[in-house]
Amino acid sequence: MKIYLIKYKNQWYIYFMNIKNFDLNLLMVFRTVFEEKNVTKASKKLGITQPAMSNALNRLRYLVNDELFIRGPKGMRPTPRAVELSIPVKGALNNLEFALSTINFNPETAEKLYRISISDDVAPLIIPNLVSFLEKKSPKSSLRIRSEQGSAAVKLLDSNDIDFAIGRFEIVPNRFGFIELFIEKYVCMMNKSHNLSKENRLSIEQYLSSKHLRVAPHDAPTAPIDRSLSQLNLEREIFVRIDLITMAPLILKNSDLLLTLPSKTAQRMAKNYGFIIADLPIELEKRQTKLIWHNELSSHPSFDWIKKQIKVDLC
Repeated sequence: MKIYLIKYKNQWYIYFMNIKNFDLNLLMVFRTVFEEKNVTKASKKLGITQPAMSNALNRLRYLVNDELFIRGPKGMRPTPRAVELSIPVKGALNNLEFALSTINFNPETAEKLYRISISDDVAPLIIPNLVSFLEKKSPKSSLRIRSEQGSAAVKLLDSNDIDFAIGRFEIVPNRFGFIELFIEKYVCMMNKSHNLSKENRLSIEQYLSSKHLRVAPHDAPTAPIDRSLSQLNLEREIFVRIDLITMAPLILKNSDLLLTLPSKTAQRMAKNYGFIIADLPIELEKRQTKLIWHNELSSHPSFDWIKKQIKVDLC
């Protein structure tokens, strides 16, 4: 048993910390208020009264000797101490929930929330089929989809805010596991009225004389085509750069820009918008789309089940 002398609201308390007597429900209260930023919403989500919620918050504040949440115009603002506690608290609760839910896992009856971050160019290739699959095979489960990519997705995995990330991860850190979903080559796409639309394969001169549209988040690494051109002391003209691919069809349809992208996404867009696909003038390393997860979660039956379905049935 540990003994602490704590000052809270100008009063001193002797506090005996005994983990055996700690109320784990307080951690649920903390996590919910932190996520909702609103005491009323948090109490409704947990199914308790507001007085009970206020009482639980006061107990938490006393235990950690910090206000934790300060009321403001945009709701309950977490203090630096609350932010510091948020990751270990969420991680501990997630691990406990995962451990308890491993018993007799049955997809047909499981009430599982799968949290996935997926790059927006890959999402149309997987998510519609995944939604349809879960409706039939695990109807009580649900999905939460985010679009963070690269380092942003890695941070979400580390903080236990998502279960999986799907996208192009050139380097996968050792703390993550991964499976390769598919491999595809890069191609060039344009609208059907483009003066190069009759070409099956562009020459390097044709490619470089055109203006280009690039789709990439602000922190994305250099594109494979630009790395290859740089090795030849060449450079293309990127006329427009956008973060998300959702705007690309509208831009491409009303311009003479070229878009270099993976073949599966190009085929889907060409089918929907009547675009023309041509081969690039130089060979690029093929794109690998991977599903990655934190190794601490890799043995959970529900995760093993959904990973298998995505790999075998949906790709």
